[in-house]
Amino acid sequence: MRLKTWAALAAATLTLPLLGGCGNDDANKGEVRLINATTEYASLDLYTQDSSGNNDLVVSGTAAGAASAYTGVDKGSYTFVVKSGGAAANATTVTGAVAKTDHYSIVTYLTGGAAKAMYLSDEEDSPANGNAKVRVFNAASGEAASVDVYLTNNDCTALSVTDTAFASAVTGLQGTYAQVTAASAGTPWNVCVFTAGDRSTLLLDIPALKLKNQEIATLILTHTAGGVLLNGAVLDQQGAMTPYTSAIARVRVAADPDSTAPNGLVSVTLNGTEVTALQSARSVNSYTAVSSGALTASVTIDGVTTNGFTLANTAAGSDYTLLVTGSPSGPTLTLLKDDNTPSTSSTQTVKARFINGVNGSTATLSATIDNRSIGSATFKNQSASYTTFPATAGTSTVVPSITTNPASLTSQTFPANGVYTVFIWGDGVNTPVLSLSPDR
Repeated sequence: MRLKTWAALAAATLTLPLLGGCGNDDANKGEVRLINATTEYASLDLYTQDSSGNNDLVVSGTAAGAASAYTGVDKGSYTFVVKSGGAAANATTVTGAVAKTDHYSIVTYLTGGAAKAMYLSDEEDSPANGNAKVRVFNAASGEAASVDVYLTNNDCTALSVTDTAFASAVTGLQGTYAQVTAASAGTPWNVCVFTAGDRSTLLLDIPALKLKNQEIATLILTHTAGGVLLNGAVLDQQGAMTPYTSAIARVRVAADPDSTAPNGLVSVTLNGTEVTALQSARSVNSYTAVSSGALTASVTIDGVTTNGFTLANTAAGSDYTLLVTGSPSGPTLTLLKDDNTPSTSSTQTVKARFINGVNGSTATLSATIDNRSIGSATFKNQSASYTTFPATAGTSTVVPSITTNPASLTSQTFPANGVYTVFIWGDGVNTPVLSLSPDR
């Protein structure tokens, strides 16, 4: 018996290292996944890169707005490379250390015209019972440098004086989570994102977002085509990512009724909502958030109202200028798309264009800033394309292409990252009026 016992023990001793070696392979791995938080990249792949620049595929084919499954990666420090659909060039890279048995997410996003990635740990401790944990990742800092985020029971357009920001002045990834009440079946919260310190500039509205008991979530904010509004997504720790794309657009009114309107006061409603009231002629008001999609407009000029204008559909996340020209009895409404994304050039850091709002002329116009063209010849009620140029400080001159007594704006300042529209309006091309609008 004793010999059998020792023989069994010897056999077990020989077997244990083999079993342990197999188990250690898994025990020494961490779990890594790729999050494609872009709309521009239809598919992204994730690689690890060694010191010689060789890449090993970890995750392939992660669709826009989706999270991949986790893949085991040996513990250690890595340079992770993200590529677009197998392309030779890297979209972006990020470094991170993998600990055994832990989970990690590599969030890829686009801001300021460049792809970037953030390496996140997915090992946050659970919140207290009856709560969820939430943090905010502002992945659109190139477009919305600093934001306030509210979780509220009130509508985003009707916050009360008692509403306080859940997260204030967020410029990137919040370092810590905060707890919020969350029932097992889910507690609905209206998520309202504003420009920091400005509750009049709504950037994202997610109505009735349900947060569940023990949920651990990161609210990811990303840019939109218009350059100011935001898209959102909720990434659950070790769970799915759910996109919440913008459902709003922004519209402003540029008023330029002709001289038959002696007072020149303009009021506009869109889909029954007043967006400007008694606005002076040859002026531009602030942007107003509206539901994206079809727009029906009503305009009043000096007390004369015209109803039933059907405008082009607005795209979610985009900005527009509604140009009002013509007479009180025969106004013209033109919806023009704006691009308020800042310039991505390191030297040509300012963007500008002009809009031809001159009444009573079919002539084409163009304009220059410091003798640089800011768009090609443009007919009335049309917008020129955007042009980039270096920043200036109090030295610039804006001139329209009018040979007789041209109007001009002198001693103008164009700071870096600014976006501008030069409006050329009035009655006839020989007596134009110029105004400069800082659009962001």
